[in-house]
Amino acid sequence: MTNEIMDRNNLMRNWFNNDSWTNNFPSIFDNNFPEDSTLKTDIKETDKNYEVHVDMPAFDKKNIDINYENNVLTISGHRDSFNDHSDKNGDMIMSERSSGRLMRQYHLPAVDTKNIKANYDNGVLMIDLPKLEKKVDSGHHIDID
Repeated sequence: MTNEIMDRNNLMRNWFNNDSWTNNFPSIFDNNFPEDSTLKTDIKETDKNYEVHVDMPAFDKKNIDINYENNVLTISGHRDSFNDHSDKNGDMIMSERSSGRLMRQYHLPAVDTKNIKANYDNGVLMIDLPKLEKKVDSGHHIDID
């Protein structure tokens, strides 16, 4: 039913991370995000729509972009930088917060683009993509001349 398209950065990250030589080096595609960072997503398909829920904690709604084109839903967002973690005394013990840009793409065919709705609440992006109504061909008799 629903077919997910992984973006090229994730494919390259997986390839690099399976190589024993590069396992101990940070990925060049990470943008300051931890290695396991990705936009965690649930997609539900019904006869009438797709329901997409994406975990995007600590993202500002104005920094989230949603696009649907050529049967592909693209979601991207960025978080502001947390570069200066230390204080004057160097008291920082641990720093795990991350910043940068993340993007995912999903193949969701036959969507009614005029009626897509999105909502962002409590760090979860919810998108409702209604499907185009399928016209049932009742058949038509054709006479032969």
